[in-house]
Amino acid sequence: MSETPQRYASWTAGKLPLPELAEMKRRGEKIVMVTAYDAPSGRLADAAGVDLILVGDSAGMVVHGRESTVPVSLDEILFMTQWVTRGARRPLVIADMPFGSYEESDEQAVRNAVRLVKEGGADAVKLERGGTTVARARAIAGAGIAVMGHVGLTPQTATMLGGFKAQGRTAERAQQLVVDALALQEAGSFAIVLEAVPAQVARAATRALVIPTIGIGAGAETDGQVLVWHDILGY
Repeated sequence: MSETPQRYASWTAGKLPLPELAEMKRRGEKIVMVTAYDAPSGRLADAAGVDLILVGDSAGMVVHGRESTVPVSLDEILFMTQWVTRGARRPLVIADMPFGSYEESDEQAVRNAVRLVKEGGADAVKLERGGTTVARARAIAGAGIAVMGHVGLTPQTATMLGGFKAQGRTAERAQQLVVDALALQEAGSFAIVLEAVPAQVARAATRALVIPTIGIGAGAETDGQVLVWHDILGY
């Protein structure tokens, strides 16, 4: 961890500036992102020198014992975000918008994103899918809230995708994935998570986008990686 002090040296007021992520992509410097669901895990991630912390709805499966992420509520994400931000000071904290918190309308999406930032203390929010989610991302960014996209395997709609399976395995699906990622970029997203897609598709998306890509099960050529910290520790 000897590089951590130098990495933090350029940060303002101890918090990673959002534009620094695009600079890291430009420099070819990998972005490190982990999940955290409470103050101790947020503190550990901070001490390890990670760049981004995701308060993910994956908590529904990882720590709540549910079969999917779908039942996770906005209030649960809100509480966990409050806990994480009490433990983590320097990384950017990104709160997942759970299923049902943004699908209804742009107004609903903005209202709930505001709650996660104002009450939860999040620095940004994350939305799954392309399609209508592009309009939601644009509305949230238009309200002055940083937004991260997420394409490929989107756990909130895993049933429609045929389960927890790799996505973008045909030419048509791969092309649509890149199109969705570009649309989310145009809508104002600052980064895109690519989950469970072939490495060559992730590479194509990463090269096509100006904003960083964060991979999970998407090969080594994304601009960064995200992992659940329970998995990192072998839990």
